Amino acid sequence: MQLPEQINSERIILKHPLKPTFKLAEELYAIVDKSRNTLREWLPWVDKTNSVEDEFTGYLVSLNQKHWDEGNGFGYLIYQKETNQILGVVDLCHVEEKHQSAEIGYWLSDDATGHGYMQEAVRALESEAFQNGLNRIIIRNDTLNARSAHVAERCGYVLEGVMRQDCWDDYHQCLRNTNIWSKLKSEWQKENK
Repeated sequence: MQLPEQINSERIILKHPLKPTFKLAEELYAIVDKSRNTLREWLPWVDKTNSVEDEFTGYLVSLNQKHWDEGNGFGYLIYQKETNQILGVVDLCHVEEKHQSAEIGYWLSDDATGHGYMQEAVRALESEAFQNGLNRIIIRNDTLNARSAHVAERCGYVLEGVMRQDCWDDYHQCLRNTNIWSKLKSEWQKENK
């Protein structure tokens, strides 16, 4: 599977960082660090990202570029068109070509939430994914993460169920539950007639 390096939407642009730079890692790390207290509650990688080097080697090079090159993951930085400011990240991950399925994951900086940017990013990415061979996309979120659940719901994803106590959460020091949302290509096609 291949996706474009850039996806344009009304207010945002999704860009894959083709050639990761240390300067880009500095910018992305600053956003993560500024929103650390909010993000760490839901994303376990936040407490493992403690320096610009972690951002560069851990996300931009090792994870993002590796998956892109292998065709099983497509990570994008979300840029606001007006300001060219990075707002967050949206990824198409766990791409299974045989099963025509994948998962969308996402996060936004604290100051970018509440403006509909993530809904716009998810819709732009899912459109590319469905047009390029996928039949099913899922979104997972902690059952207590209402903002993430609202994104899935507003984008037309169907709540398939809850995986009960499926993962240990270091932040809360307990087992947590996970919502599983999905959208099928046929549902996406109906929305876009």
